[in-house]
Amino acid sequence: RGLGVRVDSAAYPGYSIPPYYDSMIAKVITYGKTREEAVSRMKRALSEFVIEGVHTTIPFHLKLLEHETFVSGEFNTKFLEIYDVMGS
Repeated sequence: RGLGVRVDSAAYPGYSIPPYYDSMIAKVITYGKTREEAVSRMKRALSEFVIEGVHTTIPFHLKLLEHETFVSGEFNTKFLEIYDVMGS
């Protein structure tokens, strides 16, 4: 949380996620005067986001935000079909 960052979640410190949880535990939203500012805020927010006990998509999203095609802004809805973001 902070300037240009919003987190939507019902979770709280010590919260125990039930076994049949909705896979979206939290949603992080960033905004800025420019796309670059919003992306920079998202990278900071995700790198500082702490969630324990479950696997998250944070590593994937951090790699996505650094991908040269994403950074260029020249991508479409086929992006994940074309690029192996995690480099496996």
